Order: sequence, then C-alpha cells, then structure tokens
Amino acid sequence: MSVAANRYAKALLDVLYPSGAERGLEQLESFSSLLSRETLVRQLFENPTIAADRRKSMFKAIADSLSYDVMVRNFFDLLIERNRLDLLGEIVNSYRKFLDERLGLVRAHVTSATPLDAHQQRELATKLERITGKQVRMYVAVDSSLIGGVIAQVGSTIYDGSVRQQLQTFKRRLTQD
Repeated sequence: MSVAANRYAKALLDVLYPSGAERGLEQLESFSSLLSRETLVRQLFENPTIAADRRKSMFKAIADSLSYDVMVRNFFDLLIERNRLDLLGEIVNSYRKFLDERLGLVRAHVTSATPLDAHQQRELATKLERITGKQVRMYVAVDSSLIGGVIAQVGSTIYDGSVRQQLQTFKRRLTQD
C-alpha cells in the first residue's frame, strides 16, 4: 500500500475513532464499491479536467442520498480536490487494517470442505483467538475440493487442516522413501 493511502486512511480514522470508525468504514466501502461497479462514474470523478467544485457537487448528491457522515463527506471532498480518488481502494484497505489494529481484531479467511454450522464456527474462532491472542472476525467460504477439514488464513499465516493437504503430504512421503 502506498504511503499516501496510509496517511489518508490514518488521518480519517483519527478523526472518526472511536464512535464513527465502523460507520466510516462502511461508507468508504460503499463509495469504493460504487466506483468499482460504475466505471463511467469513476471516470467522471477522477477526471481532473472537470472542475473540482462540480465533482464535489455530484458527490454531495450521492452522499445526501446515502446519508454519509459530515466527516466522511469532508474526506471525500478533500480526495476530489486533490485528485486522489484513484487511491480509494488502497485507502479502504489501509483504513480497515488500522481499524482492526485499534480494535484488537484479526481477520480470518476460512475455507471448509462443507458448510460450517454456528457451533463449529464459534469453536474455530475460539481456537484461532487462542493462537493469535486477538479477537477473530471470520469470513467463511466452502470449497468441496478440500475433501474434508478447513484452511484458515490469518494475515500471512495459513493453517491448513484439510484432508487434501494431508493426502498430498502422505503422497510426498511415499514417493520420497
């Protein structure tokens, strides 16, 4: 992530934390998602040949309809003014990372061979919290090619407890001996 994106994200988080931080993230993600889906809108907002006041006016209409907080509106006005909306995706990622750090959270991306029920998810979250020492926010997906078990990615660490991985390890051992 760029230094500029980190600076913008940290500045916004400092202003919004603690009471408006989560809502601020939702609003950042919502506008970023809009720009990702609507390429013409993105091109319009990122076009420096269109006066900043005009782009801000268009943003105000969107922000009004979505009830964005004043501080988030001001932040987007600043990005528009400085022609830095191209950094929005990086800013969102940095903001999310900084917010998680402040809240003592880690994100775990869990893939299982079959859907996990609520009890299994709580058990897995508890184990991951014990390992990481932090509160875990899990995102769960299903991949039947795992055959059985789960894979959990927390940051850059991968915990692979899948049957597929165990079979591959077993196969390597057999072919090496």
